[in-house]
This record gives sequence, structure tokens and C-alpha cells, in this order.
Amino acid sequence: MLQAFIDDSGNDGKSPVFVLAGFIASSEQWEVFSDEWDKVLNPEVGFRMGVLKMADVYRNRKRGTRYYGLSNAERDARLKALIQVVNRYAMHGIVSVIPYKLYNSLIKGNFNLQSTSTLDRPYFLSFFGVMARLLQITQKLNLDDKVDFIFDTQDNENKQILMSEYDRFISLAPDNVAALSRGYPSFKKDEELLPLQAADMLAWHIRKYYSDHDSGKDPTKGPSNIYLANLFKPEHDVFDLWDKDRLGQVRDALLKTTWRKSVGLGRGVTMTLPDPTSIFRFS
Repeated sequence: MLQAFIDDSGNDGKSPVFVLAGFIASSEQWEVFSDEWDKVLNPEVGFRMGVLKMADVYRNRKRGTRYYGLSNAERDARLKALIQVVNRYAMHGIVSVIPYKLYNSLIKGNFNLQSTSTLDRPYFLSFFGVMARLLQITQKLNLDDKVDFIFDTQDNENKQILMSEYDRFISLAPDNVAALSRGYPSFKKDEELLPLQAADMLAWHIRKYYSDHDSGKDPTKGPSNIYLANLFKPEHDVFDLWDKDRLGQVRDALLKTTWRKSVGLGRGVTMTLPDPTSIFRFS
């Protein structure tokens, strides 16, 4: 069995981009990964970090924070060691980036899904886009194992809608691709499943890169960029940018689709998802 662990970054309303990112590997690889990951975070001798929370890593000099007492040198050594663990066991990485300005101008507020603001946030498109790309990768590599999708817990997202639309998503996928999904995705905490911490690490670094660029800084000059360069490998990892053209296609598909529900009365146009066989690029 293959397992894909996915986490988000930039869902705080301050980031210029929303990011979903993570890694896929076999369940056996993840088991060994988890043992080594925990040993790096929590050595028998030295500072025990507990779990990796990238949002707190660079606040280690501030009293009362999660990693207070961890020196900068030791912090950097731990990050390097953790990235080496990822590179030893993860088969492929995946990154999905949606710029908020584009999303807000093209999608947000224009559609209604079951009287919720589901399409007002970019999580929905990223969620299905990441699964589609990972299933496509698995099919192209002729891997026979099914993929189990594990996402970090999302308290702000409507799980019922995500699960109901997953059924459509799979039903419209090509048979040979749909057969590779192990079933409904699950949502877990990164304290429970350590590979989600690796997904958090990747998502955070991608979000940080865009945030630095948006604020006028050179992202390549930041102290964390060296870790991103070693964490994301373009030769075997997937970078999925939802640019203006692609988001425009989503908007047009939502406006023109004949696949509709009689639900969602309220502001905006009442629609469902676009056909995932075209929007989510199964082929």
C-alpha cells in the first residue's frame, strides 16, 4: 500500500498563497521513516522537540515558546537531519499552490455549494487536485499498489461535502486511475502520524518562499531556503501552480457545466464542482 501524507500552509488569511504539500511512499517506508524521524526530534541525550511544528521552529529564542532552549545551531542541525530522513524514504513530493489574489478575483464569492462558503476558500480545489496528480503519478509509474490519502486535520473545512464530492471525483476518473485509490481520504493529527510533520515542513517552506517574495525580499537569501532546495527535488517531485489561466478554466467550467444540484440557495451562482476529468487533469 502507498500512503500520501498532505498538509497545508497559508490558511491564516495573511499569506499570498495557499499551499497543500506532502509526500508519498509505501507504508513500509513510512514505518521506518517514523522511527528515524522521532529519533532526530527526540534524542536520548539533548533537547527533545516533541513534534515538529514549522511555525514555531524559528521562534526558539523566545521565552515560553515550544522550542525555547534549543540553540540556533542545534535547530539547524535537526532540520538538516530531518530532511535527510525525508529524502531517504519519500518516493515523491507534491506541492499545490493557489495565489489568493487570483483565487479571490476569479472564484471567491461567485459560487455557492450547499449554502456554505466551500468554494470561497482554495482548499477544495487543492484537495482534489493533489489526489488527482498523485493517482496519475502512480498510474504512469505502473505501480500496482493502491494509494491511501491522509490529510492533516482541517477544522474549517466541511468534511461531509469533501467526502460526497470524492464519490463523484472517483466515478468520473478513468477506470485504471480510479482503481488506484484505496478509498475515502482520512484526516489525522500530526502528533499521531509523523509523516504529516514532513508534509508540514514542505508546505511551510513553500509558503515562506512566496511570502518573502511578496514582501519584496529575495527568498533565496533567507536562512530557510537551503532547506527548501534540499527538500523539494524538481526531477522527481510535482509542482502544481494554479495560475490565472487554470483558475479561469475552473471558473468557466463552473459557469457552463451541466452538472448541477438544486442546492445552495444564497449569494452567488448555485453550482457544483467542475468535471474533474478535465479540471483536475487525470490525463
